[in-house]
Amino acid sequence: MPRCHASLFTTSMLVVPLLAMSAPVLAAEPVHVSAVAVAAKEGFCRITGSSATVRAEPRKSAKALGTAYEGDACVSHGWAEGEGMWGKVTIKRTGVIGYVHSSLVVWGEESLTATGR
Repeated sequence: MPRCHASLFTTSMLVVPLLAMSAPVLAAEPVHVSAVAVAAKEGFCRITGSSATVRAEPRKSAKALGTAYEGDACVSHGWAEGEGMWGKVTIKRTGVIGYVHSSLVVWGEESLTATGR
């Protein structure tokens, strides 16, 4: 390979990765998945977090419909996928129906202890 071609090749091998690393990163628009039931898990559930916001859609930025507290009994209407996994529930104490993040709910028999543990 002639010397000028080797020099051009070497230069391009160094410049191209540097350009790629210095290019501004374009943030993608957030994609919101509509509430789609992914598993029917009907039955009794209990709130295990100290408090849980019941939301209109399965995402943190959705409108808050109410608050449930640790030990609150609820009826599960299944799973939903949005920003993470959410349970669609009815809080028995208030009658509010909405979505609670799955990390704040335990499912099982109504004979669970008051804290759900």
